[in-house]
Amino acid sequence: MTSIHQLARVDHRIDLNLFRVFRAVAELGSTSAAAHQLHLTQSAVSHALGRLRQQVGDPLLVKQGRGLVLTPHGRDILPKVSQALNSLQLCQRSGGSFNPASSDLEFHLGFRDLLEAMVLPQMLSHLEHLNSSVSVASFRVTGSELESRLLDGEVDLVVDMEQSVSEQIASQLYRNEPLAVVVGEQHPSYLDNTISMDDYVSANHVLVTLERTERTFVEQRMQGIASKRNVQLYCESYFAAVKVVAATRLLLTMPQRYAEQLSELLPVKVLPLPFPCDPLPVRLYWRRANSEEPAIHWLLKSMIAMTTAKLE
Repeated sequence: MTSIHQLARVDHRIDLNLFRVFRAVAELGSTSAAAHQLHLTQSAVSHALGRLRQQVGDPLLVKQGRGLVLTPHGRDILPKVSQALNSLQLCQRSGGSFNPASSDLEFHLGFRDLLEAMVLPQMLSHLEHLNSSVSVASFRVTGSELESRLLDGEVDLVVDMEQSVSEQIASQLYRNEPLAVVVGEQHPSYLDNTISMDDYVSANHVLVTLERTERTFVEQRMQGIASKRNVQLYCESYFAAVKVVAATRLLLTMPQRYAEQLSELLPVKVLPLPFPCDPLPVRLYWRRANSEEPAIHWLLKSMIAMTTAKLE
């Protein structure tokens, strides 16, 4: 029979850093990528993973092709490990005030492709201005995953289009994004600097969506016009979509501000839509239970301030 003193010795050997390494390797699929994220050597990551395997009595991750995949036991414990680590970080944040200039917390933010590109440069510029050690980890989060990943503690904040969520999730309007159409040099409208409704409807289009099963937010704003156009390409990245437009006669309807940023990098023009269209409402989502947490309060305040470029 195991004595209480033996149990105490077992508990004493538990190193939470081993679980941080396990989570990173599981999420990234390789020890080298995890080492880069955790600022460790690859040998240190491999050694930590070996120690944890010995402690739990399971390989946890096994080689498959060029990467590592979870064993059944690894899949079972990963959500629990992630939730426990996030809960401990929450304990560290709770109470008192939050000072980004002296904190070394890591915020986990969830995005779609274009929103990540629009938000992260401002956020990191602000942190650099504060000379802060706060770090940010960005994750691709689809609309169907938004609520579960917030409630599981995998992400602290999600920036997304307007979504239906439960009472457990709080949200706030972040900004309204007007839409525009992007054309390449091969399309006649490139020289005309305008596009007619007939040309818009008769053209082939690119549609960007993370989930083919969802009706895209762009199409929702276009009402009946979306059903009249022919979508030749579905993809998940706006940057890739704009590169396709630059090389073809295809059209792309997308948020205007991000389109204008990409037009500075690629040979495309951003033109007004040939029909009235409401802007896309972009919202911030977070777990309601965390609303009074000082770090989350600071993050929300900073995000809203970014829309007017008046960061404090």
